[in-house]
Amino acid sequence: MPRYVYLNNKYINYKDAHIHIEDRGFQFSDSVYEVIKVIKKKILDYDFHVRRLKYSTKELNFNFKLDKKKLYKIFINLIKKNKLNNGTIYLQVTRGVQNREHAYNTNLKPNIIIYTNYKNFNLPNKNYKGFKAITYPDIRWARPDIKTTSLLANILAATYASNKGAYEAIFFKGNIITEAAHSNVWIIKKNKIITHPANKEILKGVTRTVLIKIIYSNGLILKEKKFTKKELYNADEVFITSSGSLITPIIQVDSCKINNGKIGTITKTLALNLYKSIIK
Repeated sequence: MPRYVYLNNKYINYKDAHIHIEDRGFQFSDSVYEVIKVIKKKILDYDFHVRRLKYSTKELNFNFKLDKKKLYKIFINLIKKNKLNNGTIYLQVTRGVQNREHAYNTNLKPNIIIYTNYKNFNLPNKNYKGFKAITYPDIRWARPDIKTTSLLANILAATYASNKGAYEAIFFKGNIITEAAHSNVWIIKKNKIITHPANKEILKGVTRTVLIKIIYSNGLILKEKKFTKKELYNADEVFITSSGSLITPIIQVDSCKINNGKIGTITKTLALNLYKSIIK
């Protein structure tokens, strides 16, 4: 089946999608991206992704104006063209093409790349799974709040985790847990849900933002505060969130079993509530 890609105002076949060798996204990671989940052909959390995309392009001073309605129509067209039921939409905006020089010109025309991927999500049903994670030093650049494609540190961490048989690498800076290679990290202790505050040390995840609303609407206690590696190991429950992982339980961190290696009650309840909000 042909797979269609949107590239700079055109729908083209996947194998025909190319960019210039001096595109700054290719040469310098001078680009930003979003990953939007699609479940049962429904685009989820669109407004949150648009706001974050605007934030990222503004912080990097891109010559880019986002047409919200047009972008949504492109997403719908790709879902139809690629017959996507469950999966993700990948959107990348690069600063544009320029002769190779570190300092950028301000009038560059951005390149816009959008395509879809099929994905089986870890949903809170009879097949709901918990996974192992490992800890890894947070060696990323100082602005992870901007969703750029500068992901080399994340790649090293994720590959290290994979080689250790782990699903995710959880970052620590000093003794403090920040986030993970592709997700936000949460712990539960004595019925209190704790996650790192949304500042410039982490990416403000879209699923994270949606989940906070669910937590408050269910009368649960949330603390947005820093926590240590020791607190991670000693947590009653641990889970991660992202557009690709939704709410994924972590039942072991390094050599420490969490909740005796079982998915926690609060984690599963939150996952069910998140899924209900998705399919309503």
